[in-house]
Amino acid sequence: MSLQLPRKRTILALHRWLGLASALFLLSLSITGLALNHTEFFKLDQVQIKSSFILDRYGMTSGSEIDAFSIHQSDTLAHLDGQLFYNGESLIAGGRPIDIIQSESMSVIATADALIYITNDGTLIEKVQNTQLPYETLQQVGFNGRNEAILIADNGNWIADKDWIDLTSYSGGYSVIPLIETELSQSDQNKLLGNFQGGGVSLYRVLLDLHSGRLFGWGGRTAMDLSAVAIIILITSGIGGWLRKSRRPKPHPHAR
Repeated sequence: MSLQLPRKRTILALHRWLGLASALFLLSLSITGLALNHTEFFKLDQVQIKSSFILDRYGMTSGSEIDAFSIHQSDTLAHLDGQLFYNGESLIAGGRPIDIIQSESMSVIATADALIYITNDGTLIEKVQNTQLPYETLQQVGFNGRNEAILIADNGNWIADKDWIDLTSYSGGYSVIPLIETELSQSDQNKLLGNFQGGGVSLYRVLLDLHSGRLFGWGGRTAMDLSAVAIIILITSGIGGWLRKSRRPKPHPHAR
């Protein structure tokens, strides 16, 4: 009897602490589950969340600075986290521009791993990866005495024809003028960041990921898993205690 009493107290204490530890997760599961069960009524898929904290959970915020450059006199070309934007609108995935070669018919955005052709009003024509070019990595862009662009690459220098279809080896002189950055106004930055982030994240997706714990990565999933294990222990231990109690012989009433 003396050994059973401490054991019983230990089980009761464990039962109590498991209940307290899992209560918060049970509350979260219950609230998010009720909301998700009535998605159409609450219109969860129509509500967009743009909180920086939530967007950061989905990798939709950037810790990088915006690099912006003037193009076509009054327009801007900007680069942010592997994306190019023309006047704040998403253009294409691409690296930071090394130079921008402008002509009467089109402009060429030269990056380390691709040449990107656009019209003079900012419409994308084509992106040509270095795998289709005679070099692996572009390092700089120079200009010769006839103002022709010279692509300075890892395996030599190259010059394009007037239509930028063929590249041939070049051994003449050239000069390099670094591409100068420009400043974006606050409104232009906000527009670009809005397009970078898209329309935000739907409340339905946030609640679904909160329900499963995925909103907080592996830590959230682990916490939800541990909470589920705690609930299983609570249920099984509770049922086991009730069964043991129900099997005990009932004391006979004392005879008067």
